[in-house]
Amino acid sequence: MSTTPDAASLAAAPAKSKPYKITIGQGLALLVNPSGSKQWRFRYRFGGVAKSLSMGPFPAVPLEQAIQARDEARAMLKAGTDPSAARKAGREANMPQRQRANTFRLVLSQENALTIETPRQVLRLTPEQTAAVRAFLLAADPESNGHAPD
Repeated sequence: MSTTPDAASLAAAPAKSKPYKITIGQGLALLVNPSGSKQWRFRYRFGGVAKSLSMGPFPAVPLEQAIQARDEARAMLKAGTDPSAARKAGREANMPQRQRANTFRLVLSQENALTIETPRQVLRLTPEQTAAVRAFLLAADPESNGHAPD
């Protein structure tokens, strides 16, 4: 009969040249990476497909909390819900509307240089590149008569 390792033995688990797992039970394991970092993983099957769910880093997520998260995920599986899909849906529901939208901001400088800002990046165009984009947009919409909509 195997016993569940305690927090002290998990903390003392050494890094090796390859990642390895310390099995806790019922799909929960601690993945020990060569860098020494340790991650909780819950392996399960949903719809005939093997999946893995991260439960967070050790020791930030202690053993007791990882077991509780595993038990909650198993309860979801028993109810017919994919824990990974439920987590993703929860993240999207908590994300502010502005971040979910594909928004961008255009800023035209006095030197006719265009800056395009998205939530993930900023693109700065030279005046020559700005002129090329403007020409392209005007050619794409011949009804604009060279003017932006009011």
